[in-house]
Amino acid sequence: MKVLTSARIARKFEPKMKELGYEVITFDKEDVNEKEDYGEDIIIASMDIIGMDLSKHKNLKYIFTISVGIDYLDLELLKENNIILTNNNGVYSEPIAEWIVYSLLQIEKSDRFNIKNQENKIWKPRVHSYNLYGKRALFLGTGSIAQAGAKRLSGFEMELNGFNTDGRKIEPFINVYSLDELDDVVSNMDYIIMCLPGTDETYHFLNEGRIAEMKDGVVLVNISRGSTIDEKALIKALQNGKIRAAALDVFENEPLDKNSPLWEMENVYIYPHISFSSEDHEEREFRTALHNLRSLKGESDLINIIDYEKGY
Repeated sequence: MKVLTSARIARKFEPKMKELGYEVITFDKEDVNEKEDYGEDIIIASMDIIGMDLSKHKNLKYIFTISVGIDYLDLELLKENNIILTNNNGVYSEPIAEWIVYSLLQIEKSDRFNIKNQENKIWKPRVHSYNLYGKRALFLGTGSIAQAGAKRLSGFEMELNGFNTDGRKIEPFINVYSLDELDDVVSNMDYIIMCLPGTDETYHFLNEGRIAEMKDGVVLVNISRGSTIDEKALIKALQNGKIRAAALDVFENEPLDKNSPLWEMENVYIYPHISFSSEDHEEREFRTALHNLRSLKGESDLINIIDYEKGY
């Protein structure tokens, strides 16, 4: 079997693929359509695949992504052609969960001002900062990342709540609310933590109307997809204080436009889509793809297969 992947991925993982007996063909992300149909059976993909004309690959059977999100792929095309798609779900849960804790502590302990004072050699004690203790957090989404985040926040003695469409109970959340209940409970939450996948159903899930229902002075963390929040409504809410502060790792358009008002806001912490980063990133990045390459050799079953109807 042949594997088509970007030169960037091949530089790190080609030896492992060859050890399993695969022939590896590479493309440069600057010219993703340079390779015509070579009879590839598998594509190992990341966002390097954006712009690739997958319809040219007539023998394509599998796409194994090294990302969790799949919103950069033409899911309708893949569904029509019966291509099996898998993602890297669950692999980045621990580092992203730590990033959630880190983000909340940065905001509540006014980290930006602490660093500025240190850089300017200013000794300025402050007696006021916010606590995590006793607060109520609502995770929008209850998947592996949300579960890992809630587990790590449990040590702060917070009330940890979750949301999924049907309200099915999932540990470690104390309460899990359904879509019908959501607008009635957001007004009680001190923290909103976005962990939703990027789908048609979650597009602008936090819009102007839903933000208006939230508690005055709420704190927001988004490590999911930029499309889940109406960015114009978010900026307005940050400017008028409805949202006291936000930590944002993802944006509607990336990289974030230099003219965006978000850059200038002292109540906003901006990260360049790096919440998944970790000291063992390389192993995590290829974990699911490697498992599934081994599975095709008869060692086990494929994991993390995408349900095209759900979009994740």
